[in-house]
Amino acid sequence: MRRPWAFICAAATTKSETLRRYCRELYELGYVPICPPLQDGQYLVLADPAERADYNEIVREKILRSALLVFCGRRSDATTAAQIGLAQKYGRIVTDLDGLRVAVEQGEALPS
Repeated sequence: MRRPWAFICAAATTKSETLRRYCRELYELGYVPICPPLQDGQYLVLADPAERADYNEIVREKILRSALLVFCGRRSDATTAAQIGLAQKYGRIVTDLDGLRVAVEQGEALPS
């Protein structure tokens, strides 16, 4: 199975349960969901400044390796703005979850 990576961009206050729901929906749409708050927050201590810097670098790498960035939710914050800006700077597809659903329903090819 080869699926494109989809980076989940959501406000920092988004609950884990909601992030898991976004991951599931992206999986069902044919993507590998990349969600640093769920994945990397499990082993990094974000209160430690050095580990927070590592986390930010990991997020950057994951955005650059992902085919697209999917904005999930209704709230935006400084973190989501920075992630969207980085994705746009490097020519990644940026969409919201509704837009991605429509594209998949219309049979558009998945980016690789």
